[in-house]
Amino acid sequence: MKPLAPHDPHQVGPYRIVASLGEGGMGRVLLAAGSDGKPAAVKVVHASLARDAVFRERFRREVEACRLVSGAYTAPVLAADPDAPTPWLATLYVPGPSLRQVVAEHGPLPTPSLRRLAVGLVTALVDIHRAGLVHRDLKPSNVLLTHDGPRVIDFGIARAARDDVELTGTGAVIGSPEFMSPEQAHGRPLTPATDVFSLGSVLLFAAVGRGPFASTSAAQALYNVVHSEPDLAGVPEPMREVVAACLNKDPERRPTPHELLDRLVELDTTAPGTAPWPHSVHETISAQEAQATGVLTAPPEDRSGRRRRVVFAGAAAGVAVMGLVVSLALVGGDTLTGRASPAGTAPAALPGAGVAEPPDREDSDPLSLARLRTVDPCEVLSNEPGLTAQPTVHMSRCSYEHDDGRWIDLVLDDTVPVGPTPSDEVEDTEVGGLALVVDETSQGWCTAVAALPRHPELGIGVEVGPGPGNVVARPCTTARDLLAAALDRIRDDAPERAVVPGSFATVDPCELIEQAEISEMFSVTPTVVPDALHGCAWEVAGTLDVELAHGTDPARLPDDWERTNLGEHTVYLQRDPQQGSPSCAVSWAHLPQEGTFTEVVTVRYRATGTGMPVEQACTATRSAAEHVLARLPQP
Repeated sequence: MKPLAPHDPHQVGPYRIVASLGEGGMGRVLLAAGSDGKPAAVKVVHASLARDAVFRERFRREVEACRLVSGAYTAPVLAADPDAPTPWLATLYVPGPSLRQVVAEHGPLPTPSLRRLAVGLVTALVDIHRAGLVHRDLKPSNVLLTHDGPRVIDFGIARAARDDVELTGTGAVIGSPEFMSPEQAHGRPLTPATDVFSLGSVLLFAAVGRGPFASTSAAQALYNVVHSEPDLAGVPEPMREVVAACLNKDPERRPTPHELLDRLVELDTTAPGTAPWPHSVHETISAQEAQATGVLTAPPEDRSGRRRRVVFAGAAAGVAVMGLVVSLALVGGDTLTGRASPAGTAPAALPGAGVAEPPDREDSDPLSLARLRTVDPCEVLSNEPGLTAQPTVHMSRCSYEHDDGRWIDLVLDDTVPVGPTPSDEVEDTEVGGLALVVDETSQGWCTAVAALPRHPELGIGVEVGPGPGNVVARPCTTARDLLAAALDRIRDDAPERAVVPGSFATVDPCELIEQAEISEMFSVTPTVVPDALHGCAWEVAGTLDVELAHGTDPARLPDDWERTNLGEHTVYLQRDPQQGSPSCAVSWAHLPQEGTFTEVVTVRYRATGTGMPVEQACTATRSAAEHVLARLPQP
């Protein structure tokens, strides 16, 4: 929990904002007090996403889905306004540490606590599944511990089982590799059994302090989920048989949540009224509650003055002693590359999946990554009848609005769907000579993607949605036809983006660091994987990635970004000292753009599973950032 930054709002809808809880791919999460005095966690969407009409529709669906979930072991939605200038969502604030934090600071849970955890999580899954949802990302950081049991949070990436609509924010990954199910890793249809498998992984983590499929890379973790048997050593009997049943590779053979509840009730011999967690964990929870209470009850008029600083100074001391961290997870941030992809998309480095091709250097191919970086996505379909491009901050995608109200999203570096839902209206398997994948996600929604020949995991995609006109007729036919038109335009007369001198819009991020330099920094031969058009990832001891994007000037980032220098350049550094898997990021503004956004470079090293000190990870990150700075065009 941190004081509000200068750019944070002080009022969102009926909620008085008092502190910052964190930030993720969709937006910031703020601690707030409602008009009734009840605390709330308010998710405020990033301005860049708020301008995206397609995102707004998805956010609206997320809100509708989340409202269906209620239960003693979840954090219910209190209010939301997806149509506000800055969309927001308020959920009940849960003042408790995450399961990941508790295990890191206090060690694995004793057997009675493990049973209480299991009962709470299974009960939460019953409530989630009753609402027609599959959580899809149950993991230790999405489980908060309170005095009376666990709470499952973050339904932001849930999928509505009845209409199969993605509920993620743009650019969010669906699922966390280490805690995914085999069917997620394969990209197969998901059922409530998916959450049961993840439950088994979470319980094993709580019992022994490690995940069953941990690895140094996302690719290897996915491989382990599919092919490796979990090591159950250390899981106490009789909980071991429960965990083993949940981790069955065959979803049909896993127990249902109701069956699990029956078994757990049989195993529970704890006396009524017994505290669910060890005493030290309850002390952590109490300290966090006191911190939140102090901030929430401070008089509003003092909130920007001395009294507020005293409150947070005391809170900071509590953090130093108790290691308190408010964990309210947001969509995104768990992939090692930061790449948005459907569940189960196999990374190029997955064993048996082949080796990624080298960075694209063929400028003569109109569908090469190099040429696609020069294309203006908001001009590609500008000649199509009835379409009007909408303002966007994205470099490789553009939303169009049709005269009839439908939304059309053109993406030049889309992810090819894995395990798509076929459409009866489109039987074609090719478009413009390229492999065609059609995914009809729900009534009125359809995506058509043409796979790029040299990078078959990527494609040019068109998504059609009903929009405010609620037009649902033949979306897949429309998507296929507009995709064909887009391919023709790109091949025959591709509209070039207006690039100002010094911009990185057409730069290949994989060429900003040489292989030999990576090898020298990490003492390994890296595997390089282009991360769409404007990102690159190197599989080393962990993952190093470089992202070029339009975003907020890092000078306006939260306080956990430390201002520092890299040679003559001002940059911002963020440390995450997570035990065993630290990460470090260096970010800086490259070139201002129109409006409130700027060209932003971010170099991030996730030393997953290495056990190295965070400062060692930051040294490697700074070294990589120096190479990137030296090769960027000069503004």
